[in-house]
Amino acid sequence: MYATRGALRAEWMWVAMQLPRWLFWVPFTPLIFAATRRFPLVRHRMARSMLVHLGLAAVMIVLAEGAYAQLSLVVERLTGSTIAPDRPPALVLTALSVMTRLVSGVVTYAAVLGVASAVESQRRLSDRDTRAAKLEADLARAQVQAIKMQVQPHFLFNTLHAINVLIREDPAVATRMVTLLGDLLRQTLSRATMEKVSLRSELEVLALYLEIESVRFCDRLKVMFDVPDATLSALVPDLVLQPLAENAIKHGVGAMTAGGTVRISARRDGDTLILDVVDSGEGPVAGTPSRERIGLSTVRERLERLYGANHGLTVEPAPEGGCRARISLPFEEA
Repeated sequence: MYATRGALRAEWMWVAMQLPRWLFWVPFTPLIFAATRRFPLVRHRMARSMLVHLGLAAVMIVLAEGAYAQLSLVVERLTGSTIAPDRPPALVLTALSVMTRLVSGVVTYAAVLGVASAVESQRRLSDRDTRAAKLEADLARAQVQAIKMQVQPHFLFNTLHAINVLIREDPAVATRMVTLLGDLLRQTLSRATMEKVSLRSELEVLALYLEIESVRFCDRLKVMFDVPDATLSALVPDLVLQPLAENAIKHGVGAMTAGGTVRISARRDGDTLILDVVDSGEGPVAGTPSRERIGLSTVRERLERLYGANHGLTVEPAPEGGCRARISLPFEEA
């Protein structure tokens, strides 16, 4: 038992004496990580990186083991340990210490290098995923903008044509339409890069558009809004309602001699925002699939880009007659 205790005591003393040797590697760890970032162990740079790391390992082993050997000599002098008369000089002892610890030093460097390489590889993968996600988001944003811009020229050409006709028939009305068109273009151009706006802002632009159409249709077009204040702060895609209103006027009210009504409504149903554009025209025949009208395809593409499967767009006969275009979106506060 006493012999065992003595052996354990000797082992603990040996461990305690080795602790400073490993502590000398602590300052080298950040350097190894920095060298790994600068010279990664990748296939196309493997040979060069290995030479660099072998050189660094040799330098660090010399420094760490040399410092440990010098520390051991200092401890011997301070403790008054008996020094054999035939012991080699300090410089030779240092060189011997470095040589005998060369393999373990290489193993130590390799262990730290392995951890640093794993961390660096993970960082590169994370950066690559981040860049890929950013590129994908930028591409989706550009596609949404391109789709959105398809709506504006169609309306602009129609309006300019109407103004051209009114210049000869009623110059005062034509002047009013030019003013309204200028206000509308100023609004749309000021947010050309925006993907989403508040419903309040969307309705402001829509009101300008509908006012232009009301001037063109005189007393044949009546517009109604049914939008609670609680929904005005919801986020919606920019210019998402204008194509629906344009279809309602062109294919609903415009197709009727006596004109008709276009009603825009909004309501919240739990976490869903529901937007309706209803006209009092003849409407589609129930149960008969209708052709995707102008503007609806662009709206559908934009909704798919922005919300994926978490949206709805339907065009169907309205319960009160006419046609109803309905958009359902996740309710998001602006």
